[in-house]
Amino acid sequence: MDLDPNDTTKLDFCYDGDKRILVYHDVKGIVIDDFTARPLPFRPLSPPFFNYTKNIIKYALETKDNITTKLEDRNDYYHFKMVINEDKQVEFFGKAYHMPEDPFFSDPTSIYELWISKSSNLPYKARREMSHDISVTTCSDITLNHLSIAYFKAENYYPKGYEIRKYGYRNAKEKTIPPLTGKEAPEWTLTDENGKSVSLHDIKSKVVLINFTGIGCGACLSSLPFLKSLKGTFSNADFKLVAIESWARKARALDNYIHRKGINYTMLNATDKVIKDYQTGGTAPFFFILDQQRIVRKVIRGYGGKTTDHEILEAIKPLL
Repeated sequence: MDLDPNDTTKLDFCYDGDKRILVYHDVKGIVIDDFTARPLPFRPLSPPFFNYTKNIIKYALETKDNITTKLEDRNDYYHFKMVINEDKQVEFFGKAYHMPEDPFFSDPTSIYELWISKSSNLPYKARREMSHDISVTTCSDITLNHLSIAYFKAENYYPKGYEIRKYGYRNAKEKTIPPLTGKEAPEWTLTDENGKSVSLHDIKSKVVLINFTGIGCGACLSSLPFLKSLKGTFSNADFKLVAIESWARKARALDNYIHRKGINYTMLNATDKVIKDYQTGGTAPFFFILDQQRIVRKVIRGYGGKTTDHEILEAIKPLL
């Protein structure tokens, strides 16, 4: 169970062994996922820190996969590094899973690092690195929970007055193009990697391309060379590209991604409201082309390489 760090009476996320509960405070909604909407060989949720790190160590000791490991003694802690050299990336959802091949991920190598305290014999930091994403998790000020799972009921922590729906009922809708073409683009104020606020109404260029993206999204990663090339194609007065990060939504992750990928355009973190207003359902990538009056002139879902590049350019040019 995850609570809002600024208000520990607020539930943000919960998994009770049978279902996961997603809480969206912006729209006062609760989504319950019983894992029947998307049949998978694993449950796609982040395990608790110690469960996660335990399974990394267990895998390193028991696997027959092609791995290399290194353990270093560094004063008051140990540093453990494992490189997995398989033809598929390896993720840990409880136990290790070899992920389906993705044509957008050029390198399947998976790297995991752990920092283990000598004083407690417990890990306190974990780092995961893959070709499409890097993530770091830390755990400090530990308080162990001695309550039995038998007495835990997720519904006891639901915020009052929130709408409850089952995960997946909008799946068919989310595969379609949002009906925003010809309408005024919803206004938003979002924050960048430095916490600075940026609003749609502050942008003065003739054309705006809004790209809903996701850190860890293969198709989004594949679109980067084209998107970065747009800076040299159009002037600042004519064109502005804004990417809205819909998945990670953390300033540190955004800053890391911008610097690692050499992003030369504005990236902002999404809110539940902007995702709802643009009707993307959290899916990425989406491209919205806006004219000078901020009317949505074209919506493109997904990325298909040069075909999508051409489609975006052909939508922009008549608006300049």
